[in-house]
Amino acid sequence: MKPDNSSLAVYKPIDSFDLAWGIRVTDAGFTNVRPGDAYPPFRHPRPFMFTWEKGRRLDSYQVVFIGRGRGELETEHGGRVNIEAGDVFMLHPGEWHRYRPDPETGWTERWCGFTGTYATQVVGAFFPVRHPVLKGVAPTLVRSRLRTIAGLFRQGLSAVVPALVAQSIGLLADLSAHGVARSNPYSDAIDKACDELLRLSAENVDLEAVARRHGMSYPLFRREFKAQKGFTPHAYIVEFRINQAKALLRGSDMSAREIAEETGFSSLAYFSTVFRKHEGASPREWRLKHGRQDGGGEQGP
Repeated sequence: MKPDNSSLAVYKPIDSFDLAWGIRVTDAGFTNVRPGDAYPPFRHPRPFMFTWEKGRRLDSYQVVFIGRGRGELETEHGGRVNIEAGDVFMLHPGEWHRYRPDPETGWTERWCGFTGTYATQVVGAFFPVRHPVLKGVAPTLVRSRLRTIAGLFRQGLSAVVPALVAQSIGLLADLSAHGVARSNPYSDAIDKACDELLRLSAENVDLEAVARRHGMSYPLFRREFKAQKGFTPHAYIVEFRINQAKALLRGSDMSAREIAEETGFSSLAYFSTVFRKHEGASPREWRLKHGRQDGGGEQGP
């Protein structure tokens, strides 16, 4: 394989794409790290920047494909593992991690980052946080998917969003056969509990009762839920409801009170408090910046 001879990273706000799709690409890119090169080889935006000494935590999922060379990956729940050419690793939001190529070989990497409610459900079902490395994938197919995603993402046009969503879902489908979540005896119970949580209000959920209904103590339930879904049960509910609310703020004329009721918040005051804590702005402020009132390549970890 002819190695990449350049590097390119593209980052865009996660609200640049329609939230209704349930999966949004946040970054994509590629780089060729030659033997002995410094790593990372270029500066990323502050939320993405990291050093081996400190590692980092991200707000999005990241799929990283190593096309040539070798190195190592260390994550909070998966420990330290060796990475070889052809490996893919999946990083979860909030999961501390660090990775680097072997200075004797360097490596080439392609990646994309994404978030959204659909992405959370798929990754939670097939890619547990304690098993981040996928081996035996079809390298030509994965490389092609990531190259296409980066090219579409680089255009930054609303017209390419359906194709970008399709490619992102296709990538997860291609990789799902190599996931190991089904080897976990609690996977089915966590999936059923997850479905139940998404039907409940965002406030005053009795998580201990949910755990008992699915045959687990609450500490076990919380630990397994976080390991498989990447969020604690409560954070998972909030993430889902807030994403629903943002889609309605952006794409409808519903009032904040109507949106609070529609998305399972008990009151406008509680909805506004949670929304501001999550987004750093009130629903009204967020809509003014991102909603209809506004007229409305590649990147890496």
